[in-house]
Amino acid sequence: MPKLFRKGRFNFFKGKGIGQYLLYVLLEMVLVIAGILIALEINNGNEQEKNEERAFAILQEVRRDLRANLGIITALSEGLDQRDSLINRVLLDSVSVEDYRSNFAYAGLIMAYNSISFQDNGFQSMVRQSEYFSRDYDSLFTSLTSLYEDQYGLVETMQERLGDHVINTLERWSLSKPWFYKLSQGKLSEEAISYFMEDPLYLNAVDIYRTYSSVNILPSIRNSRVTTSLAISHLNGFLEPKGDPFAEFAGYLIPTDLEHWAADTGVYVLGGLIPFTLAIEEGLLTMAQQDQASFQVYPQNDST
Repeated sequence: MPKLFRKGRFNFFKGKGIGQYLLYVLLEMVLVIAGILIALEINNGNEQEKNEERAFAILQEVRRDLRANLGIITALSEGLDQRDSLINRVLLDSVSVEDYRSNFAYAGLIMAYNSISFQDNGFQSMVRQSEYFSRDYDSLFTSLTSLYEDQYGLVETMQERLGDHVINTLERWSLSKPWFYKLSQGKLSEEAISYFMEDPLYLNAVDIYRTYSSVNILPSIRNSRVTTSLAISHLNGFLEPKGDPFAEFAGYLIPTDLEHWAADTGVYVLGGLIPFTLAIEEGLLTMAQQDQASFQVYPQNDST
């Protein structure tokens, strides 16, 4: 090709015609443009590969954070479940003096709360470096934003309110109950047992604690557990496309097979009193009590 160009120049200057020179110029322009396009394509390919590597690393960090958050949620849920069973016994007046003496958990029933902080370094990196992610990740962005800003934020806020209630209760006890200092030593006096067994104000404090913990926080925790698990399974689909994204949740979360559940849709009556509807709406399995808004449900297994 360079020989042809040199010959084109030579013939032009010998006066053999401008056509051959124009052909030379045209070929040279085509080659230059082609070279630029190839270089751009190679550069774009390299840049895209680098972006995919960066996105992959960020997604791995997001998944690590979510798995850690799932551990926090699971531990908190189990603790609240155990405490709720004790609270119900107290409110139903089913706790004896001997129960207080043999199980110190009753004395410390409303003295505990967890200060939690969900890990979000990966998500924040994902937000700051969103240019590395294609439109394929839009639904993941949306679900993670809702999870962190709405669900995790709600749990953290309610935990803070529960903490305020616990601290206020302990401050009142420290000022008015001579036996209070002994509780930190694991000692329970007869005066303390009498207070826990007989004082109606104590039952009020227990009921308020239950409102914060069991009525408000526990349902939000359970919802966050499912949503966090779904987010991890979504990430598994990106990070390990050949694997089963739900494998690590065997036993409490499976993909929703709408064809399987279609035969079970309809109206049911819970306990002979509460009617609710199981339906498929816009590709989602939903449930709703009569005359109330529906919400999405996720089966724990494929049993009817």
